[in-house]
Amino acid sequence: MKNMIMKPKLWLIIIAIMHTFMGVIGGYITMGGSIDTLAIFLYMGTISVYLLYVAFMTEGQIQARFAAVLCVPIVVWFIIGAIMNLDMLGVPVAEMPRGLLPITLWTLPALTGIMNWNSE
Repeated sequence: MKNMIMKPKLWLIIIAIMHTFMGVIGGYITMGGSIDTLAIFLYMGTISVYLLYVAFMTEGQIQARFAAVLCVPIVVWFIIGAIMNLDMLGVPVAEMPRGLLPITLWTLPALTGIMNWNSE
């Protein structure tokens, strides 16, 4: 189990599932299912597709590097959003302390990706 926790695949799958259900579907329903917000939620859905692609269609060093490249910018975005009190569609990006969960979850695949960057 310890070995599995140190691999990006597990975290990519968890993030993709949570991003799809909490971020995309939950967000769309919360916003009232408006056609005005559909584009942003479809775009967010493509991120879940990218995460699942990396989790299931790559492995080893390539998977680790993809995990880092996909997730580090999101972590930085959440941190900047928290510091600057940014909001998206009228909802805070990373309101503290609620923002700690997404920051932590996006950091795990980023961190394991960086840790396994040169693995083979």
